[in-house]
Amino acid sequence: MGLNILHANANVLMANGLNAILTKGDGIDFIKNAADEQCLFASLEEDDYDLVVIDPLSSSERFTVATTLKLKERYPNKKVLIISEIHSPQNVLQVLEKGVQGYLTRQCGTAEITQAIFAIAKGEKFYCNKVIDIALNKKFDADNCEPTSLTERENEITALIASGLTNKEIGEKLHLSHHTVHTHRKNVLKKLGIKSVSELTIYAMSVGLI
Repeated sequence: MGLNILHANANVLMANGLNAILTKGDGIDFIKNAADEQCLFASLEEDDYDLVVIDPLSSSERFTVATTLKLKERYPNKKVLIISEIHSPQNVLQVLEKGVQGYLTRQCGTAEITQAIFAIAKGEKFYCNKVIDIALNKKFDADNCEPTSLTERENEITALIASGLTNKEIGEKLHLSHHTVHTHRKNVLKKLGIKSVSELTIYAMSVGLI
C-alpha cells in the first residue's frame, strides 16, 4: 500500500509540481492539496494521512510558521515535511523544537524531495544541510543544500549519546555490541558533519530527539 499525502500549499503551480514529481514513481497512492489553513485542518479531521507537506512561508500568507506550530500541537504524532525558504533561523528552530521530521528548501532537487518523503514515512528524520547548520549555529552557507538523513536506529543512538550515555551503556541498553555502537556513532557524526558530543547534543535538542 502506498502513501497518502496532504500537501498544504496555496501556490497552484508548486502544488501541481510536487504532484507531478511524486506520481512519476511508485509508492504514492493519493495526494490532496490544501489551499489554506482551514482546508488543512478540515482534511486532517476527515482523513488519515501518512505525511503532511507544508510551505509555512508562502507569499500568500495562507500558511505561516504559526500554522506549522498549531499542526504539531494538535497532531503531535503527525509526520511533517516543510519545503520552504529560510528567512529566519529562529523560525527554523521553532518548528524543529516542535518535532517537525523534515525540512528542505525550495532549492533542493526532486531526488531529495522524494527521498525525504519516503524516509520520513519510515520514521526517519530528513533535513538539508542549511537546516542542520542553523541547528548547530554554524555559518549559513547559501550554496550548500545537500540532504542529511538519519535512520531510526541512528536517531535512537544519537538521543542516547546526547543524554550522556557511553558506547558501552548504549550497547547494553540496545543489546548491541560496543563495535556496532561505535560504527553508528561514527556514521552519525559524518552524516551531520560535526565532530563533538556537544554539537551532537545541540542537534538532538534542536530536532526534538531529547
